[in-house]
Amino acid sequence: MNKIERYVDGILLPYENTHSVGELKEELNNNLQEKLNDFIEQGYDEDTAFKMTVNSIGDVSEMVEEFSEGTEEEQVEQKKMDFTKMDLRTSDFKDVNLQGSEFSKSDIRGSDFTGANLSKAKFASCDLRNVIFNHANLTGANLSKTDLSKTSFKKTVLDETDLSYSNLSGVDFENHTFNGTSFYQSGLKGTNFKNTVFRNVSFKYAYYCHKANFDGATMDKVTYATLNRTKADLTNVTII
Repeated sequence: MNKIERYVDGILLPYENTHSVGELKEELNNNLQEKLNDFIEQGYDEDTAFKMTVNSIGDVSEMVEEFSEGTEEEQVEQKKMDFTKMDLRTSDFKDVNLQGSEFSKSDIRGSDFTGANLSKAKFASCDLRNVIFNHANLTGANLSKTDLSKTSFKKTVLDETDLSYSNLSGVDFENHTFNGTSFYQSGLKGTNFKNTVFRNVSFKYAYYCHKANFDGATMDKVTYATLNRTKADLTNVTII
């Protein structure tokens, strides 16, 4: 199963009981794969092309409804799971659609969310040490007031993600792109932002910026000005 197929399976998981979801899945797979190939042919690298492809998808519930229009099947609403204050240590959530789910105040140490759809999920005040978020979608998710010091974010989508008041010491974000992400009052001792791209990102009152690695980063003027006041080493950054 390729990356597009895994993503489509995840976003359509809550609608598996809908009569025509199989047909929609096939059509969506074909359309997205074609769009991905078009982006790659235009010169975008595979990771960027994939992000642009999945970001082109509209509201999934509306898509299911429109595709099923005129049939008699029951429309299934997406269910948001509630895992509040639970012991979820070493759980396997790989490739699962958990969009909008609630995990606040839970112990999730050592769990694996590789490839999961966690957009708008809430992890506030969770213990997230040793958690794997590789290839996951955390767009609009809330990870505030969490310990992320031993968390893996390889090729994770973190657009508009709230990482405020969190411990990000030693976390590796190399080659990431951040759009609208909040690092407000977060701890950045030893955090690696090498070759990252920052757009409309908040570093206001963040701690230990001067001990984070921004080598080769690209950022807008506001982000640069904020980090410059923290005495962060911005010797080799590009301003856009």
